[in-house]
Parts: sequence; structure tokens; C-alpha cells
Amino acid sequence: MLENSLYARGWRQGSVVRSPLSFHCSVLGEKGEVVIEATEWEEWLVATQDCDLAFAPAESNDIIVELHVVLTEDPPADWGIRSRRLRLDEERYLSSEKPRMYGSPALLNSVADRREEELLDPARVQALKAWLGLRYDRPAVPTELVPLAKQIAKEIGRSRHKLVSAKVIDVMMQFDTSLDPPRYSLFGIVAFDEDVDEVRAWLAQVSAGVPQELGLADQIEAATPDNTSVTLLWTSYSADVSQITWSGPEQAGATAHDYGVTSHPDSPADPSN
Repeated sequence: MLENSLYARGWRQGSVVRSPLSFHCSVLGEKGEVVIEATEWEEWLVATQDCDLAFAPAESNDIIVELHVVLTEDPPADWGIRSRRLRLDEERYLSSEKPRMYGSPALLNSVADRREEELLDPARVQALKAWLGLRYDRPAVPTELVPLAKQIAKEIGRSRHKLVSAKVIDVMMQFDTSLDPPRYSLFGIVAFDEDVDEVRAWLAQVSAGVPQELGLADQIEAATPDNTSVTLLWTSYSADVSQITWSGPEQAGATAHDYGVTSHPDSPADPSN
């Protein structure tokens, strides 16, 4: 780590700074000309990884720091990491659909006095890291499975399930299309061990509401994040309407259900790695 790096000066991935900065984008004008538009925003989050901040000289003017606009209007209900929007706390969130900007370490360090001294909750920082890694590779549900995936998401979002679904961090779907109708499996990721059995029973109720001509339930499981494999996350689709992307023209709809949130502090990674 450099002695005079951004990291050494207190900047972290997830640091929030309140300072009017502007980002620029290119659009097509009325006469077909390229027009550069500038938009100013008041609150920003540092998305650059700690290991890069540790080797970014604070006086450098290289354009290497990634910043995201922080939003507050109409925050999402879910706390999941596979959504287009990620909650930072009770009021603030990020959106993958909003423009982001790159600036220099020198620019960032010039507004250090406007940086929030209190960092985000460690659990939300960990969620931020995962969300940034997933933002470009959210798997799109194949066209032939869209009706089944939509029906599962609809059942999960029914109001009668709210008390149980609030204990769920995420619900993952897997499909087997080798049979007709296709088979599907549901995996609930829950915050606490004591909720596993209840969530497993709830998912069985969810599957009972899915018409059998669309698909048949195969495996129903629930587990805490510590007992959830990375392979499951890599090979599954999220069952929340706000998080599903379609391979066809139809896009994601409104949030289907609330998520619980776990607050397990994570040890900070060594920035020199």
C-alpha cells in the first residue's frame, strides 16, 4: 500500500461523499449531431476496490476512480444483491441503470472534508461488493421458461406470504428442461438457522400454487448463506420479479417481496492483495 494513497487517507469501497460533481454523456441531437450533456449530482459512492485505492496516489490526476450516484427517492423494498437496485441503508440505494462517472484521486481527495466519516454497515459493504460483481452478468431466463419463472415470482409475492418472505434474503430457481413439463427447484437463502424449516415449508406452498402444466417442483430447500454453495448462486435465477431478466423483449417488473437482512460483520480484506 502506498503511504499517500487514497486508502491511507481513509477512502474505502463504499465511502459516501456529499459534493456536487457532474457526469457527462453523449446523445444524438435533433440534427443528428453528437451532443455532450452534463448532469450534476450531490451524493456519490466510491465503487473502486480497496486494493486499487491502496495504490492510487492521492495527488494523481489519472481517471481511475469509479463513482456511483446515490439515490434516495422511492428506495426498493428488497435487500438482495441480484437486483438492478441495491439498498445501502434504510433510505439510500444504487441503481445499475443510472450513469456512473470516473474521476481522479486528486479530485476525490479535494472533497475529503465532505466524506461521511461513518462507513456503511459491514454487511452492506459485503453486499455492495457482490452486487458490483453481478451487475453485468445477471442471467436471463430462457424464453421458454419465462411463464414458469413469472408464475413462481407471482406466488412468492402474494401478500399472504409476507410474514415468512420477510425472513428470506433471496429465493433461487433452477430448471431441468429435459422433461415435459420442465422440473424446477427452489432454494431459499435465509438469515438465521431457526427460520430454515419454516421457509422450506413456505416454498412448498409456493410450488403448490404453480400450475403443473407450466412445471413440476423437484427439490425444495432452504439454508443460511454460510451453508449455500457458490455453485448454486452461479447456476440459479433469482425468483424476485425485480431481479429477473428475460431473454425476450419483456423486462423486469415491480418488486415481488420484501427481504430480511442479516448483519454479520465481515473482517476487512487486506487492501494490499
